[in-house]
Amino acid sequence: MQRMASYDRAMRLLFCFALLGGLLAACVSAATVPPSTPSPPPFSSSDPLPTPRPRRLQAGELELAADIDAIPAIFASPDLFVDARAGSEEWPDEEPVIGVELGTEARAYPIRLLSLHEIVNDTIGGEPVAVTWCPLCYSALVFGRTVAGRELTFGVSGYLYRNNLVMYDHQTNTLWSQVLAQGLKGARRGDRLRVYPSLITGWGAWKRTHPHTRILSAERMGRRADEIIDPYAGYYTAGSAGLLGSDRQDTRLAAKALVVGVRAGDKARAYLVDSVREAGILQDRIGALSLILVYDRKLQTVLTYRSNIGQRRLTFVAPAGEDTMRDIETGSLWDIRSGRALQGPLAGQTLHRLAAPLVFWFAWSDLYPHTELFAPPE
Repeated sequence: MQRMASYDRAMRLLFCFALLGGLLAACVSAATVPPSTPSPPPFSSSDPLPTPRPRRLQAGELELAADIDAIPAIFASPDLFVDARAGSEEWPDEEPVIGVELGTEARAYPIRLLSLHEIVNDTIGGEPVAVTWCPLCYSALVFGRTVAGRELTFGVSGYLYRNNLVMYDHQTNTLWSQVLAQGLKGARRGDRLRVYPSLITGWGAWKRTHPHTRILSAERMGRRADEIIDPYAGYYTAGSAGLLGSDRQDTRLAAKALVVGVRAGDKARAYLVDSVREAGILQDRIGALSLILVYDRKLQTVLTYRSNIGQRRLTFVAPAGEDTMRDIETGSLWDIRSGRALQGPLAGQTLHRLAAPLVFWFAWSDLYPHTELFAPPE
């Protein structure tokens, strides 16, 4: 009975969010109608992690919380974005944004706006992508929209899987888990989406480190930024976790502790953001995957890299400054933001950035019940 009452409350709350999204859709219909676009040629994924086994859904695990497309995805065009100068007239420096850089292009997506839409179908650096935000899990992931040589577009299905956003694609009607980055049900079940690195930071920090960035404009969508309210603003710091509850509560950390989640094959491990911040750099190994997590003090976020160049595994020491670190083996100086060696024997080499999401602990441990929790060395 208690779980049913919790579910009823969740349904009422989500209905309010869906209604708000529907009202907003009327203002931005030109931005939320899927355009007719030809399929691009296929590209090869450089994702180094193997595809995990498909999830076996248990009865009731896919929970319907809102009607399909009640939360309207955005179908972006270049004219919905403005440069950093114009963007600063709309959005304050402290505005949380999802930052993405592909090729020579950088984009910022205000979370306050994404909380009303959850998905932006876009193209960055010539790559069709879906920028996604799950407010319940505090997780931002950017996916390639080309699957098996076919360009897909994504919408909000209205389902939740263990409190996480479930997307669907218009072309095959497959249901996709955001954090798992994998098809749950439908024609592409078991397929894994290519995940691009992204981060959550403040607009001011992002534009200072990416001066040529463009940002999604509320005004270009027929809205005023100062009138947009994130319906989840109170939830991020509230004691409650998720809307639909969970039968799997992992008490090793507080439910809403922020962690960086890393998956390597069938293994998963979580790293407490506070631990990375305190150490500056954390070095680890998961099976064959050697990695480092670096805290970027300018962006106030965590960047995750493979710690090897070719077959050579490197050991890194705490940042030499706000923007650099050194490896012990060669003494080369590395830029923490690009992963590129600036000086020394390895100058010009670049570390591979891993797409490791920031996420609430309750969500990560629910989606990966056997996850390990990294314990920093004493």
